[in-house]
Amino acid sequence: MTGNLFSAGAARPWLAALDPRVKLAWVFAVSVGAATIDDPRGLAALAFTSAVAATGLKLSFRAWSAIGLLLALLVWGTMLSQGLFFGGATTLVTFVSPRQIGGYQFPGVLLTSEGLMYGAIQSLRFVATTLAGFTASLSTGPERMLAALVRLRLPAALAFMTTAALRFLPVVLDEVRAVRQAKWLRGGGFRLVGPAGDRLGPYRDELQLLLPILAASLRRAETLAESVTARGFDPRAPRTFYPPLVMRSEEKVIVAILLVACVALIAAKLW
Repeated sequence: MTGNLFSAGAARPWLAALDPRVKLAWVFAVSVGAATIDDPRGLAALAFTSAVAATGLKLSFRAWSAIGLLLALLVWGTMLSQGLFFGGATTLVTFVSPRQIGGYQFPGVLLTSEGLMYGAIQSLRFVATTLAGFTASLSTGPERMLAALVRLRLPAALAFMTTAALRFLPVVLDEVRAVRQAKWLRGGGFRLVGPAGDRLGPYRDELQLLLPILAASLRRAETLAESVTARGFDPRAPRTFYPPLVMRSEEKVIVAILLVACVALIAAKLW
């Protein structure tokens, strides 16, 4: 198993110099946009903007490949789920034919092109928020992120848990890479169609990969809990952060613009 693909603070100077509260405001604004924008062009623009911001990260080709794989899985998973359950007139694949069950007309399990298209559009919401989250997390060290959350008046215990959760995202990606690499070395590469034309076989294989990833995540969580306890961490105790966070004038303007945009999007959605 090779070293980690991701490390906090891997950012270009213009992104690394930003106050972490600006990055949190950016993630919040993207999340609001993903939840309130319905127009496909607006969602595409939001995802593109998140992608542009993500170019401020300084990552290796393998790290970008891992992120690209994650985004591809998000898009494909959303398209598949919507293709099966959204409905539509153009059926591509019939998994279970419609049939009459007593007094109930079972619609069947059908993969439709309209559902796939709808899923592709909706997946832009996940792409935008995922890229924004990675940009904020990977460009900010844990100590700086914790300091920003505390300065935003978030309870220290909750701020610590949030910071730990953000740092677990790249760790989980590393676990996914390691498990997939181990499967590949054992001759278990991904196939679109399983043996004897089994269409569901590859998806069952993908679900089986979640078990070692979940086990590794639980072990890491247990190790983190023991480390925190051994160091006598008390969320109620006051603490200092160095260097102190000081937001520049231009950063305050950026935060104000993002907050105004959030208010405008929410107001437009409600009215």
